[in-house]
Amino acid sequence: MGSSFKETQEAFTRYVRDPETNPPPPGSRPERMAWYSKLFFNNIDGTLENAFPALRASLDDAGWRGLTRPFFRDHRAHSPILRDLPAEFAEFLQEKPELADWQRELAAYELARFELMAEDADSAPDDLDQAGDLLAGRPVVSSLARLMVTAYPVDRIAAALEAGEGPEIPPAGMHHLALHRDEHGAPFALNLTPGSAQLLLALTEAEEQTGREIIAQLAEAFGRPVDELLGFAGEQLEQWRAEGLLLGARPPN
Repeated sequence: MGSSFKETQEAFTRYVRDPETNPPPPGSRPERMAWYSKLFFNNIDGTLENAFPALRASLDDAGWRGLTRPFFRDHRAHSPILRDLPAEFAEFLQEKPELADWQRELAAYELARFELMAEDADSAPDDLDQAGDLLAGRPVVSSLARLMVTAYPVDRIAAALEAGEGPEIPPAGMHHLALHRDEHGAPFALNLTPGSAQLLLALTEAEEQTGREIIAQLAEAFGRPVDELLGFAGEQLEQWRAEGLLLGARPPN
């Protein structure tokens, strides 16, 4: 009795995922099935290499295939959309003991950059004034701004690897990054001090406070005079506006 369509389909899938341990479907041409398996794998492998170029550069061919081949063979995707696959791969990597801690953080950083390139920005508020006073008004943070706290300087590590250089991996510490993309859609990272990171986080979480009120709250939390922080923080807000992290300000309530 011949195989049903479902049985043939399942045999096809098993072979394509893992041709080393599964036979091709009955009646199929082995050379054609080998071509299918290679085609599907190369498609997934290429997608992941494009999403994680620095991680790929940190590994030799065997090391990279040692990640992508098991992922292709064993992982059951949660989404049929190819663009969603890098997020599932980054999650898969968190359980791979052969990777160093900095490589797992590097993968998370590259995923954030990849997703940032494809994400649509939210519409700006109707009452936004792009040239508005960021202290007297309510600063508006770009919906594309991302704040990351990492143990390794993943932005510098990625830049070195993508330039074909061996990165310097310092001891684990604490690094604050703001991610955004430029007018051409290219993602970029800004290094922040802990204080600047707290300010950006407060701006992101603020609802109706003015810039001055947000800075006053931080000054109280830090045990510092408000006037001492206003000058520095005001300059920082203007710099973030120039870099696109802040869209402008809304009028105060």
